[in-house]
Amino acid sequence: MTFDPFGDFEAAGYLQNSLQLKDPTEVKESEHLSFELSIEDALAYLAKKKPIDYKAVLQVHEVLFSGFYHWAGKDRNELVPHLAVFKGPYNDPQSTFFEHPDSIKLSVDYALELAADKKRFKEQPGRVMGQLAFAHPFLDGNGRTILLVFMELCYRARFAIDWSKTNKDDYLRALSDEIREPRERYLDNYLKPFIVEISSRDEWPETISGIRGLDGLDKEGITYESLDNPQVQQIYKTYRAQPLDAGEPPESDD
Repeated sequence: MTFDPFGDFEAAGYLQNSLQLKDPTEVKESEHLSFELSIEDALAYLAKKKPIDYKAVLQVHEVLFSGFYHWAGKDRNELVPHLAVFKGPYNDPQSTFFEHPDSIKLSVDYALELAADKKRFKEQPGRVMGQLAFAHPFLDGNGRTILLVFMELCYRARFAIDWSKTNKDDYLRALSDEIREPRERYLDNYLKPFIVEISSRDEWPETISGIRGLDGLDKEGITYESLDNPQVQQIYKTYRAQPLDAGEPPESDD
């Protein structure tokens, strides 16, 4: 199943990209080029933004990908509010489902609230990253946008993650498990051994370019389904009915 939420893949290419590309390899290469050319501008923007809020997350995505996607900087709730997005088939218990479109901002705001408590953030970095990944604000480019935001949040909390020591497959497995079962703290357990002292922001572009798996929860295996589907509605109802830890985000009205 081609990820085609706009319904115009044959005419406009993958997600209406500026080159109308359809081949997955060509899309990846061109998208990554846009990202590489814009990393420093995005990092400079984040360094000056106080505090980091939801609009800042949208702006980072726009800076990174506006050269390739005309819709960069717009979230799923603005673009496709009628669709749920999954990693894998929606009816597969092992698939990863992402936040309901109308709750994306709520989820990101909650992650930023968690990061504002610097001591707790250093103890639970995976909780923040997992919450941002679960929000999955954009149709593509989530991993790279979230990473830049996460690195700046870590910097302000006076620590960093040594991403060079992480393993792509292990990280993505822990991230997927974190999204499915956040109370188990899978991503905290994975990331905490890699916590190091903060480094200069000047080193970040090179560091980021060397990280593998940035788009691991984008593209391959991404599916979508109408929110009118009763089975999809039940997935969200079941999730929202689970007991929440104190301080977790409230339910939004559908």
